Amino acid sequence: MPKNINNFESEMNKVLNAAESGMTKACLKFQADTMALTHIDTGALRRSWTYGVENNDGVIEGAVGSDLEYAPYEDDYHGNLSTAFNNNADSYLQTVADEIKSAVGG
Repeated sequence: MPKNINNFESEMNKVLNAAESGMTKACLKFQADTMALTHIDTGALRRSWTYGVENNDGVIEGAVGSDLEYAPYEDDYHGNLSTAFNNNADSYLQTVADEIKSAVGG
């Protein structure tokens, strides 16, 4: 394989790894922002917010959610997830972009 192809693959792996790392950091921020906005009755919902990041053949996806049955209804009423995301989406995107820039020396 030509040297420039190996270098390209190496650089692409850096970008993908950085994007995954950035997505993890962004999801952690999103989770924290959501938790801070969550209405407290017993505290169960606030404690239940989790995040996950997956890399499926170079498509990196992150999500924040809860496994509590009433979480969607509580979110519909209080808007925890949507408010956190709408107020901070640019920050989350910038977190991913900064991680990629750092990995490629930018």
